[in-house]
Amino acid sequence: MEELICKLKEIQVGLKNSLADLQLKLATFDSQPEVLANLDHAKRDAEARASSLEEEVKHLREELEAIKDMLGPGAGKDGFP
Repeated sequence: MEELICKLKEIQVGLKNSLADLQLKLATFDSQPEVLANLDHAKRDAEARASSLEEEVKHLREELEAIKDMLGPGAGKDGFP
């Protein structure tokens, strides 16, 4: 039973340390609003790039379908009859 109590106390100390570390990180973010602005800008940039890539993939799939149609139903897996 005493072993369990010791382990629980160790866990409690670890959790307190984690909480203190998180509070410090939050204070850092709060004191540097430009960090949050940079993160927001990076997020918007990433979303725009993802959207652009999705459009490009859609276009390439359409081109692939057109090429398959031109080659006809006898085209093999490698794209050649």
